[in-house]
Amino acid sequence: TILLTVVTINAINFIDGLDGLAAGVTAIGALAFFTFSYHLAQANFLDVAAAPTLLTAALAGTCLGFLPHNFYPARVFMGDSGSMLVGLMLSAAACTATTSTDPQVFQRALGSVPLALPLLIPIAVLVVPFVDLSLAVIRRVRRGQSPFAPDKEHLHHRLLELGHSHRRAVLLLYFWSALLAFGGV
Repeated sequence: TILLTVVTINAINFIDGLDGLAAGVTAIGALAFFTFSYHLAQANFLDVAAAPTLLTAALAGTCLGFLPHNFYPARVFMGDSGSMLVGLMLSAAACTATTSTDPQVFQRALGSVPLALPLLIPIAVLVVPFVDLSLAVIRRVRRGQSPFAPDKEHLHHRLLELGHSHRRAVLLLYFWSALLAFGGV
């Protein structure tokens, strides 16, 4: 739980480098996880899916409401405290999906695989931020720097270097986030 929370918070914080990127990727991730938890609720696992459904619906609504003010050119910025809060909310939704699950319900051929899905789905939902975080940590540690030292080699910076405009880079990362998130769900 602690590892998932810390990694999710830092992944969202690391991807918050362009206007609207963190809010949009978080909204996509929250909507995908909402879809998963809503499906759980419809399959009569309401006690498992109630808190994650509410958390992700609120988070998606918050991010979508904030996005018009934060999209390029931004008038309002999320900052570190905002990106860390949305990362915390996403990890809270994932963790609460597994806390009230009765393992006796899942004694089928696949065993307890459904118990792991609420922890695996956020990984699928947040593949783009997790890949960016992993690449940044590996790159910085190889150089002998702190994993939290800033640089200009994140995925969004590389898209800008390839010649994409600010908006196009953000929209490309939205596309990949949505494709991977909803594909995983």
